[in-house]
Amino acid sequence: MDLAGCSLNSVTVRSASLPELVDLAAGHGFGGVGFWRDAYADLGVADAARRAADSGLRVTSVCRGGMFPQPTAELRTRIHEDNLRAIEEASVLGADCLVLVCGPAHDRDLAGARTQIADGIAALLDQAEAAGVPLAVEPLHPMMAADRSAITSLGEAVELVERFASPWVGLAVDTYHVWWDVALPELMARAGAALHSVQVADWVLPVHGQLSSRGMPGDGHVDMAGFVELARTVGYRGLVEVEILSDHWWARPPSEAARAAAEALRRIPEPASLPS
Repeated sequence: MDLAGCSLNSVTVRSASLPELVDLAAGHGFGGVGFWRDAYADLGVADAARRAADSGLRVTSVCRGGMFPQPTAELRTRIHEDNLRAIEEASVLGADCLVLVCGPAHDRDLAGARTQIADGIAALLDQAEAAGVPLAVEPLHPMMAADRSAITSLGEAVELVERFASPWVGLAVDTYHVWWDVALPELMARAGAALHSVQVADWVLPVHGQLSSRGMPGDGHVDMAGFVELARTVGYRGLVEVEILSDHWWARPPSEAARAAAEALRRIPEPASLPS
């Protein structure tokens, strides 16, 4: 792929400072950068927005909002307020979307957690629209249901988004979480215009850490070329973001991780043809 159509997520080079992150992305020819919120915590969101703009980088995502299920009303209020701050930050950055990692159940109440998730998203809709920030629900792999999100399949996420029927609620789809799904082609087609973010990371073995075992595209078991072609075929025209949470790559200098990500993405062929 042409790196101008790709984005470097900050967590891929987690130890990089904000200036180094932007320089690495621009220096390798990435068209964009995705921010975890800690990436700009020290220098501030306005500084991050200026640096990205000055380097000609599009901000493809901000991670994260969400974590809606909470055991008390007080905690739900705190999370709502933090989500409002995340929307404001994404607006300052001009981000394509705010990614929602929706949060796990408490007291084993999955149904209650899913209700709180839907209610939490609904409570943000007016602010998201006013700020011009689409909310992107990210379905996570089922192994993360206990501590990260009660939304653990693309099918469930698509149904949740369809219930809102709003251009301000869509999807963030990451290969690491959905590559295994037998219904992936049909669900991606249903998502269509609701795809606000497409992220790539590979599934490598052994899985030594639930969150931090990802590989660079092409190093594992995911059909990256097929996934990118599918995303383009169903209408996704945004940048493809590389988001690698990896103890292996975090132990190496950020420059090595950025170079490896750039080389891996270049090896993914562009789709042969796209529908008009």
